[in-house]
Amino acid sequence: MSLDGEQVRRQERHLNAANGTDQKRYTGTCREIALEARVAELEAEVRARDEFLAIAAHELRNPMTPIAAWVELLLSLARRGPNLVLPQIRHGLERLEALVEAYVRRATTFLDVSRISSQNLQLTITELDLSALVRDTVTAMIPAAQNAGCQIALAVQESVVGSLDRTAVEQIVENILSNAVRYGAGQPIEVTLSSNASTAQLTIRDQGIGICEADQARIFDQFQRAKTNNTGGGFGVGLWITRQLVAAMGGEISVTSKLGLGSTFTVVLPLKGG
Repeated sequence: MSLDGEQVRRQERHLNAANGTDQKRYTGTCREIALEARVAELEAEVRARDEFLAIAAHELRNPMTPIAAWVELLLSLARRGPNLVLPQIRHGLERLEALVEAYVRRATTFLDVSRISSQNLQLTITELDLSALVRDTVTAMIPAAQNAGCQIALAVQESVVGSLDRTAVEQIVENILSNAVRYGAGQPIEVTLSSNASTAQLTIRDQGIGICEADQARIFDQFQRAKTNNTGGGFGVGLWITRQLVAAMGGEISVTSKLGLGSTFTVVLPLKGG
């Protein structure tokens, strides 16, 4: 049985269509393989970056430990014998101590970023006196606030005890309060701690430049600062780290603010651990 010309052409079209479909499938498969290989390559690069950041952070921070110890010792000796040491030297040591502490804080931030990015954040949950911890942490920051012209009003409910990570809580308070000092425009800052049967609530309120509504979500993202904040400094990771620490302990953080009227940050933490 012979095929007429139309039948031959129809079969050729079917073969060409089938070949085209196979070609598209082959091309699609090749693209998927290439994409998977590229994703694997990028993931390896990210892991290598995180490992480098962790090593670099340790190398940057560790040498400062003995330096900080010597500065603390010399400053202690200078304060014991004020008649034996020139005031300029004592003030210089105080300034050096502040610079070393600032350096260590930045190196610690660097290390925190690498740990969180690599999902290697490890908390040590213990029962702690949250009232005393918040009071001590805030008190340690009063000199920096006074240098910026800010007065801190502290209201702490007594005997608030919870199962939390001490270092994480300290860093949460320090990060939020340091922002309040930096952007507080020399105005008073209020810090309050209260609790109910299951949670503790930390509130830090300033009367500074405020944060526009569009920025209130993005300030918790990595390497982000509010566009209205032009004071400079910092990596733009403080609030991102704070949110990660709060979440790791099963808590929540939020902000309310208006431009020119200040900002209020609220942290709610479970007292029984996350």
